[in-house]
Amino acid sequence: MAEVISLRAVLQARRQRQAHEDLCRCIEIIRASLQSHLEQLHAAPPAEWAVRARKIRKLGELLEYTTSLL
Repeated sequence: MAEVISLRAVLQARRQRQAHEDLCRCIEIIRASLQSHLEQLHAAPPAEWAVRARKIRKLGELLEYTTSLL
């Protein structure tokens, strides 16, 4: 006997899986950017620390938000 599978359910599952994969890629990009900015902060002159720290804070907030979506 054959099982009837809803095409709508299959497509929704596929979209959810793709969205999850995209979110994981975004998180990895944000994480790498945050790491890069942290390294740049250590090499930056003191006059740039405030601007770089602000970028790091914003990236941290973005990372927190995106990881909460998982």
